Amino acid sequence: MYKFLISIFIAILFPLEVLSGQFGLEVGETKKSITNKGVILKDDGSYWYYTNKLPKGNPKFKEYGLIITPNTGLCKIVAYTDNIYTNSFGTELKSEFNFFATALENKYGNSEKYDFLSSGSIWTDDNYWTMGLLKKERYLQNTWNKEYGSNLPSYINFLSVRAIATRSDEGSIIVSYEFSNTDECFKEQDELETQNL
Repeated sequence: MYKFLISIFIAILFPLEVLSGQFGLEVGETKKSITNKGVILKDDGSYWYYTNKLPKGNPKFKEYGLIITPNTGLCKIVAYTDNIYTNSFGTELKSEFNFFATALENKYGNSEKYDFLSSGSIWTDDNYWTMGLLKKERYLQNTWNKEYGSNLPSYINFLSVRAIATRSDEGSIIVSYEFSNTDECFKEQDELETQNL
């Protein structure tokens, strides 16, 4: 009876969603645990790892970047779509961005949208939309945060979807999930990158 009550108490204090994650991975999960799930990780340095497949991945994504630090474990997942060929107006890229933005808003509620061209940019005409994105002078991004009234689960601190251009006629969509342990993760990254200065 005592053990049963303890189990209920733990469940109340630590709801199931706190232990949840994304794409079949858990927040704070170790590199070893992730590879034991059959995930092949390519080490890119500074605790960044890349893979083409996750246990519960989405077919829209061709690659995933993960930050996994030794002490904190998994704290961030960045998902990348395949290249999207688009016209100079960015029609196809905008359409794919809107697909993700709508799906995520349906799931997580309110977001903050950034859709603007930097002051002083020469890429002001509509037919230079993709070129402005390529030159990093145009931005198209939605972000979800509890400050914006987003309905994020407790294990996600920040979520974003953004469009990038890789050429004047090509781009992709990036979706980033930052988990509740990212502060500790980023400290470990900083320590690694500054240890020999």
